[in-house]
Amino acid sequence: MKRDEFLHLFGFGATLLVSGCLGGCGSKTDNPQPGSGSTPAPAPGTIDFTIDVVAPANARLNDPAFGYVYGAGNRVIVAKTAGGSYVALAAACTHQGTTVEFQSGPNNFFCPNHGSRFSTSGAALNGPAVAPLRVYTLVQTGNMLRITG
Repeated sequence: MKRDEFLHLFGFGATLLVSGCLGGCGSKTDNPQPGSGSTPAPAPGTIDFTIDVVAPANARLNDPAFGYVYGAGNRVIVAKTAGGSYVALAAACTHQGTTVEFQSGPNNFFCPNHGSRFSTSGAALNGPAVAPLRVYTLVQTGNMLRITG
């Protein structure tokens, strides 16, 4: 192969590599895709678990500084609201799938990745997330919470 042929092919290959990377080499933070997180909300009918609210493993649920625990392999967040009731929502932020946290002071869910906030009914309060968090059915019987959906 002659030098000018090599340089032409090398230049063409480098151009393809660079142009391809410009469109698809960004991180999730650089190239947000709604719903593209690593922890998608579970499909309907796949959640069914119980939490004993007085068990030592769930002490954070009743701690005023925290007020929440995760269940179903961290796919669901269960929180104790300011009114004293419990709610269960999908733990994955609807923007990029980052696991949300419950903030007992403002009584809402917060995504630490980009700052989205959600109400205790799942509604997006501020973005970048616009879709609500999925709400699961929660039934309390004594000290037991059954979460389904």
